[in-house]
Amino acid sequence: MTNKKYIISFAALFLMSSCQRFLDVKPKGKLIPSSVADYDHLLDNTSTVELNFLDGNKGSMLAGLGDNIEVTEGQGKVGFLLSSHPNVERYYAYIFRQPYKNPNLDDDFWSAGSQGMYPQISYFNNVIAGIRGIGQKTPEEESLGKTSVAQALVARAWCYFNANMIFGPVYKPGTDNSTKTIPYVVDIDINKPIPDLSTSEEVATRVLKELHEALPDLPVRSTWPSRANKASGYAMLAYYHLFTQKYDSVVHYASLAWTAAGSPANVLYDYNKFKLADPARPLTSLLLTSQDANLSLVNSREILFYRATEREAGFSLSYPSAELIALFDQANDLRFSFFYLNSPGYKTTQGGGYDDGMRTLSYRFRKTKMTDGFSWPEVLLMRAEGYARMNRLDLAIADLNTLRQYRLKTGTPGLTAGTQDEVIQWVLEERRRELPIGGFKRFLDLKRFTLDKGKPWSKSEIVHKIAGQSYKGTIDSKDFIVPISNVVLKHNPNWGIPLETRPY
Repeated sequence: MTNKKYIISFAALFLMSSCQRFLDVKPKGKLIPSSVADYDHLLDNTSTVELNFLDGNKGSMLAGLGDNIEVTEGQGKVGFLLSSHPNVERYYAYIFRQPYKNPNLDDDFWSAGSQGMYPQISYFNNVIAGIRGIGQKTPEEESLGKTSVAQALVARAWCYFNANMIFGPVYKPGTDNSTKTIPYVVDIDINKPIPDLSTSEEVATRVLKELHEALPDLPVRSTWPSRANKASGYAMLAYYHLFTQKYDSVVHYASLAWTAAGSPANVLYDYNKFKLADPARPLTSLLLTSQDANLSLVNSREILFYRATEREAGFSLSYPSAELIALFDQANDLRFSFFYLNSPGYKTTQGGGYDDGMRTLSYRFRKTKMTDGFSWPEVLLMRAEGYARMNRLDLAIADLNTLRQYRLKTGTPGLTAGTQDEVIQWVLEERRRELPIGGFKRFLDLKRFTLDKGKPWSKSEIVHKIAGQSYKGTIDSKDFIVPISNVVLKHNPNWGIPLETRPY
């Protein structure tokens, strides 16, 4: 995004101080949008893609709640507590110590300065309302306007769909989803009343409606992977239906997206063609590939819809969990060979001294570009999961083997027939190996898997151990819900949510 041609300076006030300042989205920068092109350029602002459900240092407490990382005693007591780490909520989340975040400070996930979901939603709302409010348009403007509005609708729906499950409980299809979660803000008029919190079901229903509204006007190709194209829209619909458990729809939309890729070679890197620039220095050597030079760039061939993901999990003040590492075929899986590297662990003389010795760290984010939006491998794995859950096991295995031939050493035998539960588990393990360690994808997967009680991939709680002490968090509970901060709540008493009074 940093090398995009159009970067718009755009200031706003968000959800912090009063009813009149709930969403002041009047542009106050170098450019006041007035034309279709002006509004279209707002979609190129970096903050709309780089600051999703991350803290100020591009990490996330959501990884700490899950099962992909481990934190040691030294990292916790010194790296976070004694050192007064600015994002100590990552450690508090890991030990399930609530409140995780300081309730009296702005929440980076929600709205802190230009960061958070509501500041970026203001861009999308301005694009949608601004373009629709322009009367006379040339044919060219009409065409551009439809595309821009559709892309803004998908981007906004992506934010709200994920936020609904981050700030709310497990979504349970076919049951009561009446818990109020977040306000679905679509208006740019700050003089209108603040919307009430929408229920989990209301958010899901509206997201689906807006995705279908956007789909006809999405372009076949977009100018940049931060902007949704037709395949991105299909991928978002497939993702939506994973959580509503409509697996025929998952297969339908994931297939439409995957068909747009053409050949798998167009959208997957063959890891057998990677090599290290300096094999003697695997920790610092950049990966090279004969396929193209975009592996570490936003326009990597594997990125369909770009949204920044966490860069700290499994590398800085945490390690990949033993459970995650055990999922890899260490002899044949090239993802493990290239990215999970033996490195010096955390060491300090403070706090009595700690030395973790040599540990396995994840270097994947350092050597490739990843996304919390949608990658092409995730599209294929969503289809595989849909097939597996519909008991179309041969098709699910075929999709798995398609991806694995690009990830495992040439000659590694493909997967063969298994029971339905075995195949579903194979798909979900592949999903876990393929997607980012941090970010919110694993966090949300753990929540939806609670609906599969009794299955080997379903967990009801997460247990973390540090220095012989265990810390437990229940997934289908407030342990896995990010609360709205007091900064917002105290100005919205009509929401009926009591302020957090526990000491931080």
